[in-house]
Amino acid sequence: MSGVKTRQVLPDQLRGIALLGIVVVNAAFLGISAYGFTAESVDGVANRLTALLVTTFAQGKFYLLFSFLFGYSASFILRDNSKPNRRRYLRRMLALFLFGLAHAVFFFIGDILITYSIFGLLLFTVSRSSDRALKRWTIAAITVAVLLMLVVASLAAAFPDDFSESGGLESALSTGTFAEAAIARLEALPSTLLWVFLLQGPMAFAAFVLGLRASRVKLLADPDSHIDLWRKLARWGWAIGLPLQAVAAGMQIGAVATGNSFSPGGAFGLALGFTTAPILTAGYIGSIALLIHRRPLFLSFLTPAGQMSLTVYIGESALMSFVFSAYGLGYFGQWGAFPVVLAGIACWAVLTVFAWLWMRRFKQGPLEFVMAAMTGKGGAT
Repeated sequence: MSGVKTRQVLPDQLRGIALLGIVVVNAAFLGISAYGFTAESVDGVANRLTALLVTTFAQGKFYLLFSFLFGYSASFILRDNSKPNRRRYLRRMLALFLFGLAHAVFFFIGDILITYSIFGLLLFTVSRSSDRALKRWTIAAITVAVLLMLVVASLAAAFPDDFSESGGLESALSTGTFAEAAIARLEALPSTLLWVFLLQGPMAFAAFVLGLRASRVKLLADPDSHIDLWRKLARWGWAIGLPLQAVAAGMQIGAVATGNSFSPGGAFGLALGFTTAPILTAGYIGSIALLIHRRPLFLSFLTPAGQMSLTVYIGESALMSFVFSAYGLGYFGQWGAFPVVLAGIACWAVLTVFAWLWMRRFKQGPLEFVMAAMTGKGGAT
């Protein structure tokens, strides 16, 4: 029937890939230290290479891909500007905030959902703007993101000890009970949220707006109609983005190996990596779209995970917390970068299989069902 909405496949497959990229980045913070890779964790060829690969290909890229898809999907709720849908969207932002708060306190303090819910409100206010106005918002957000990153990098280089201080969180994760770890995360949450908000928020908002604009022209609905665009994104994204990311990763991991992650080289490597990450992210989108164009079923196994991305995202942190925290298997801070990242990939694989099995029997993931109950059913994406 013409009135039946069909869920778009490419956004879900992109989400499935983004979930892998997100967990390999978060793995170091969940399994090694509260501030990521350490000198001990990158000792040895396998560990050093793993840290370099994660920083080059994943850090700062996949949360942007997720953000782009957030904006793309938001359009399906906001496009008709009806009061029921706008209220539903606001309820979704509140629910997202609550999910993010629970995620940050009980599993992973570096949660991005709280930031999404806040910047999602800003997206709500600009969602009816013209494409020209949205372009200005995108440029403004990227400019703010770059300036903030440069300021933070300068402060980190000037006061490295302040940026490496994790308080009692390290101790709670390595020796504490579940409740003690939750309390430690809650105590550290205000400062952590501030840094996540400053470092990732403006660039995520720029990706929100780009996703909103892409949804208006149904960019991901029919990948075969935009082959020239995908080729340009893939060509320029890899040709420009990859060298910049490789240089930034070398600076960062080189600083980590010396035991001073926030040395001037490390701090400005971080700034270079985050400010140029959108270029390589664009290359990923173009490459994946081309791959799906040539082999439509190649990434179909990722579709269920993309359909229940909230469940998989929080599930990754829950599994990793169990493996590494003292209240679980207790390996926090004991493994190098290679086995920790490998554990993250394994968690993603397990949850991807779980999603495939779950979606064979149900229409929504477990947390997606709760979200729908809290906010009402959204439009098809």
